[in-house]
Amino acid sequence: MSKHTFEIGIWNQENFWLLSLVIILFALALGYVISLDPDWLRIGFEPALIKHLLGLLVGVTVAITIFRWPDIGLLGLVAVIYTNASEAGVRFHNLPSALQLLVLVLIITLVVRQLVLRGKRLVFDPLIVWLIIYCAVIFSSSARASNLQLADEDLFEHVKDLLIFFVIINFMTSRLTLWRVVWTLMLIGAFLGTISVYQVLTSSYDSEFGGFGRIKLAQIVGYIREPRIAGPLSDPNFYAQILVVLVPLALYRIWDESSLRLKAIAAYAFAVTMLALVFTYSRGGALALGIVLLLAAINKKVKVQYLLLGLLVLAPLIILIPKQFEGRLSTLTQLIPGQDESPVHLDSSFQERILLMRTAWEMFSDRPFFGVGAGNYSEYYEEYSPRVGSIVSSYEDFGKPRFPHNLYLEVAAETGLVGLVVFATIIVLTLLRLRSAHKLFKAAGDLRSASLVISLLLGFIGYLTTSLFLHGDYIRYFWLLVAIAVAAKNIAEQQREPET
Repeated sequence: MSKHTFEIGIWNQENFWLLSLVIILFALALGYVISLDPDWLRIGFEPALIKHLLGLLVGVTVAITIFRWPDIGLLGLVAVIYTNASEAGVRFHNLPSALQLLVLVLIITLVVRQLVLRGKRLVFDPLIVWLIIYCAVIFSSSARASNLQLADEDLFEHVKDLLIFFVIINFMTSRLTLWRVVWTLMLIGAFLGTISVYQVLTSSYDSEFGGFGRIKLAQIVGYIREPRIAGPLSDPNFYAQILVVLVPLALYRIWDESSLRLKAIAAYAFAVTMLALVFTYSRGGALALGIVLLLAAINKKVKVQYLLLGLLVLAPLIILIPKQFEGRLSTLTQLIPGQDESPVHLDSSFQERILLMRTAWEMFSDRPFFGVGAGNYSEYYEEYSPRVGSIVSSYEDFGKPRFPHNLYLEVAAETGLVGLVVFATIIVLTLLRLRSAHKLFKAAGDLRSASLVISLLLGFIGYLTTSLFLHGDYIRYFWLLVAIAVAAKNIAEQQREPET
């Protein structure tokens, strides 16, 4: 495959439009800062003033950079979303939302560069219609919601995700960009995994590493409680969910890259991502990981001797796996019907999740067509949970918000059959687009890109598997994967000549 480089040229007629864009963005940023703190214009060098000036300078610099090189903005957007850096900045450093700034600048750049300067059409995919329909379903559900604020918040988040989806498919339009996005995701796994592994090996649980190394002290097995790694998220199980997506990306880079240096980087990313996933103690994540690795081995037709060799290479990592992890995985046998359910062997978290899932099913059964309203599962929990009962007498944190721990049941309970059908259609269409992208790349002779798409497909399957045990608290990762799948298919359609 021919080598690619960033295209760096000289502006010509774009100078006027660039200057206009910079002035507009500067005015917007200035107005935003003044609205936050009107006193910041006072003469003096107070810390707050310096902070605002630096923030304004960074914002303008980012805007100019993205306008000149939109790919940088796209990769930055993917990185900010996947590392949850925007939330970390707001929560831990009292910074403005980096995600909102990036999306705003990318939308302005898209309008100015594509429509005004180049007269190009915006990229459109039929799947976006289903996303709009899903937003409409959520909007209509607010009419039945007990808590309108929760329904509106859910709608607002999905509208933002729709904008992000639109931005990604319009900037991710070349094979080179597709490869850069995949490598960005894989390197994010290496970054987050390194922090997580370092935390565990050095017992550095007091520091949250700027919001990228959060910890949750929780039950592991029986009465044993240990720190569980949560990365940049609030819950270790969701961290495992986003890590399992990255594992096949790194694994396929090990298989497919021709450069030993790139193979070594991918191998490191694979190792630390796998270890970080183990340190979350997530059973759903471990189950999804097993399925993903099995499908990868089948797809690559890996021979038994190579599997054994791979296990031998990974053997040194086994000594780093905590002993409690094996005990936690053993509780998965409780999912098998007919197993001993005596109180001595019961895992209370399993029983609580079963109660939460059955409650979601009860809501869906009672209101099958339109549900109880978006974001309103917790509002109706106390009403419906007594109908299903529980074999565990009590749980912790009475009165806290409850969630069904199953994305599909959550969609069914809150938006009914209408929402579930639309959501399921989006999933099926996403899988079909990845399948189509693989076929198109393969037909064009671009086997490496075809293999890369398979790694994305396996990552998406891993996400869908973990969603059997998790609700949609971090649903933005789902929409990001959907957007990348759509972009991959659009790129593959442009591929006509064999790779040289």
